[in-house]
Amino acid sequence: MPRRRSSPLLVLALLLSLSACTGEPAPGAAPDAGSSAAAPAASAGAAERRGALLAAEQRRAALEVSPADQQSRDVGVRRAAARALARIGGEAAWPGLARALADEDDEVVAWAAYGLGFSCKEREAETVSALVARALARDARPSPAGAASAAAPAAASSGGAPAAASSGGAPAAAPSGGAPAAAPSGGAPAAAPLLDAGGAIARAIGRCGAEASEPTLVAWLDGPRERAIHAAYALGDLAAIKLKLREETLVALLNLASGSAASPPVPEALYPIGRLEHVPLTVIPRIRDVATARLAEASDARLFAVRALGRAGEAAASELTRVLSAKGVFTASERAEAARALKRLGPPGQRALADAVAALAPSADPIALTGLVSEDFGVLLTALDALGSAGAARKALRDLAALPPPPSAPAAILRRVAWLRCGAARLLAGGDYRDPLLLGCDVTAPAEPGSKPDAGAPVRGSIGARAVVEVIGRDAITGARLAAFRAYAASGELRAREAAIELIAAHEEIAGAPDLLAKALAAEEPGLVAAAAEVIARQPQRASEAPGQGKRKRRKRSDEKDAPAAVTSPAIEGALLSILDRPGARDDPELIGAVVDAVGALALKPAEARLEQLCRSSHPTTRARAGTALGVLRGRKIACDAGLPGDAGGAGRPAVAPPVGEVPAEASALVRAPAALIFDTDAGELTMTLDPALAPVAVTRFVDLARSGYYDGKIVHRVVPGFVTQFGAPFGDGAGGPPGRPALRCETSPVAFEPLRVGVALAGRDTGSSQLFVMHARAPHLDGQYAAVGVAAGPWAALADGDVIRSVKVRD
Repeated sequence: MPRRRSSPLLVLALLLSLSACTGEPAPGAAPDAGSSAAAPAASAGAAERRGALLAAEQRRAALEVSPADQQSRDVGVRRAAARALARIGGEAAWPGLARALADEDDEVVAWAAYGLGFSCKEREAETVSALVARALARDARPSPAGAASAAAPAAASSGGAPAAASSGGAPAAAPSGGAPAAAPSGGAPAAAPLLDAGGAIARAIGRCGAEASEPTLVAWLDGPRERAIHAAYALGDLAAIKLKLREETLVALLNLASGSAASPPVPEALYPIGRLEHVPLTVIPRIRDVATARLAEASDARLFAVRALGRAGEAAASELTRVLSAKGVFTASERAEAARALKRLGPPGQRALADAVAALAPSADPIALTGLVSEDFGVLLTALDALGSAGAARKALRDLAALPPPPSAPAAILRRVAWLRCGAARLLAGGDYRDPLLLGCDVTAPAEPGSKPDAGAPVRGSIGARAVVEVIGRDAITGARLAAFRAYAASGELRAREAAIELIAAHEEIAGAPDLLAKALAAEEPGLVAAAAEVIARQPQRASEAPGQGKRKRRKRSDEKDAPAAVTSPAIEGALLSILDRPGARDDPELIGAVVDAVGALALKPAEARLEQLCRSSHPTTRARAGTALGVLRGRKIACDAGLPGDAGGAGRPAVAPPVGEVPAEASALVRAPAALIFDTDAGELTMTLDPALAPVAVTRFVDLARSGYYDGKIVHRVVPGFVTQFGAPFGDGAGGPPGRPALRCETSPVAFEPLRVGVALAGRDTGSSQLFVMHARAPHLDGQYAAVGVAAGPWAALADGDVIRSVKVRD
């Protein structure tokens, strides 16, 4: 039966009384830690306890965080306890997070709210009521005196994140490797909070998506500017969950974004509109008017106005064209976003993009081409990608496809010329994978002297090979096209091979798919293995041989009584089972998850014992996928949430906590202070400062890898202009991590992802390893989803896919 809704004030009263249930004083009532003669000893004990809580966080052991930790006189212990519970999450952490929400320290409250936002499943209404009540209590408290009241993050207007620290001015990490320590003795005040509680509460209300979330956040739009911005971002979170917002909510956001005589405009209010795929027709003219007005005001939030114009109908094409073409007036990020927004606007957008490509294309002058190593290159590349067909841009595209590389040009210039040539050739080729312009577009790996492009053999170079594979996939893959496809899918450049394998899921006509999938599963590169496994998970019939070619037959579905029985390829079955047994594979949750999904899709009975072992994994995503696969084998829903396979929701199951993992090796020798990394790259010298204050284990991993030379020679494998630059994959394809280094536990936090923020790349929870990304622009949808580990400096957005990191030096 549904739970009875509690009033926010009643929930707050319950929260504030939770500490009384243990017979210990509440945190706010604790005696001064410096008033006792035993303060130094107590401080030493607190430091030891903070270290134990960090270990519990890394092991995902919620039960090791005790109520006594949450009532400690040392605020550093309470912060570490709240942080651990927030990152562990789930049902086991919820009571402790609810308790922490009543703490007097704003950082503890921020961690509690953040954790509740990700642990509120099936408790949405209860959690949102508690969060609203805590917000009311914070409003009612007296303003704190002294400098502590000014310790709120300086960047509140851009999302509540701490201000970006310079390489020499970042706050030192606490001895516990994350939470700022309490004063060691003498009753000195604790370190200022690193996090903003008000922002964390608002975002949690949005992420929980309860019935009360939307009206509550709309009401907060009328509050102080900082709270209104938090509410706007939270409504963006809600829009992503619900896929819609009420019309009156959109009107309130537009009113806030437009401003009034009494209050200046708040451009952040346009963010939720850009999170919606469709908006009511009644508000489209107003969106267009308000977003256009906000284009006149430069700020990190102006990007939201550009994105909102992409939802403002075809009449917005003229304003987006102005943004795209106005170099120097709008940032490269805003211009790239304008190109993506034009793609949404149908024929008017395509006409505008065709004109823009012609205007933005560089001349063939060798000196002019040296300017390609800049952020503006990404704008042109995004416009090319946004074009659906050659259309009116055909002449400009022909010029680009034949752009001559400058004599003796460095690799960085050749690479960018190749991206432009291949981008244009892809559009001109249509479905002709043998088009000479396409086959010869990649000047980074030219053919042998005197030879001609050969459609029957893979082209040399990653950029050209991927372009050809894309064109191959535009038509039925049979006959000569099939032969060309197999050449790319069976061997050759890794990323082109992965792209070819992915085409199998969309092309049922491909003959010999089981052999290609089996060969990919046997590869050493985890990205290629995962690509094949994901194809099998989505289209399990692609792993089947023709009847009679194998010994073991797949059981027919009830709707296949008259169809011949399919036979799973023995090579595929053997490869999947082998991966489950492979040493180290279980340390890669991304890889093992893809393989488990494939095993479940094929209902491989021999894998049952292995899946039961994975049911005991300390990685929650691995347990969840193992339970799903076991459910297929056993014909009923199976849950592995307690580390034991059992009927989902079955009564009488043992009350066992989820299994815990090991403490990572990095935790024994944590980096204690910010470290500066200097990158020598194809785009010049770039830097970043990694700060262990919020992500001590991850920062230690990255600094260790940099010192060891791991990043030397690695390529930048992902650049999305106006969004992100990413690097650090061992094979340059965005998958995996260094051998012998298990996946990192997520050290996420409620920190804003602003321009030049550095984060840990993920492919799901607890899958980070060696890959970092650097932001080009403000991206609120990443807030709290990824670990923020530092701040970068320099033109990171000028890098291109394929650029090389020659070396990295570490300066402490």
